[in-house]
Amino acid sequence: MRAPEVNLSELSLHPRRVVEQLEGSPTRSVRIRRREKDKPDLVLVTAERAEQAAAGFSATVTILVELMRRSAETAALAAEALPAAFPWARYLSADEVRTFAGELAETLERADSLGNPVPFAALVAKWKQTAEAHADPELAEIVRRSDHNGQTSGRVSYNFDHAT
Repeated sequence: MRAPEVNLSELSLHPRRVVEQLEGSPTRSVRIRRREKDKPDLVLVTAERAEQAAAGFSATVTILVELMRRSAETAALAAEALPAAFPWARYLSADEVRTFAGELAETLERADSLGNPVPFAALVAKWKQTAEAHADPELAEIVRRSDHNGQTSGRVSYNFDHAT
């Protein structure tokens, strides 16, 4: 289900028409396209729909975190399921996937408490960088040969500012 799309100029010239599209949309949203290439599009959404989405996200995070805290088996299942959401996680070791799953649950809980998804996005980006290092044999060899100070090292570390 896609939201209707309008140009930003249409919103400013015909706001009532855009609001009618919003109210008639099954998603209760309208995508506002911007012509500037360096500026992201906007989404106009009803307050009710935004509140419903936030409540659903919060409940899902709470359930996931509580299940992972109460059961090692559930935490292991979450780690096994992680590559379904992030296919690039298949490049991570089993230990890294378990660490990622734990950090993800903690970060989602904290981000939800702030009402800010940026910590979640930052964590995912850092783990994706780690997966990219595993996936690129040349980069993996460079990392294998050098630690952060340029010293030769026998260990392999792909840590990009996340705890492993």
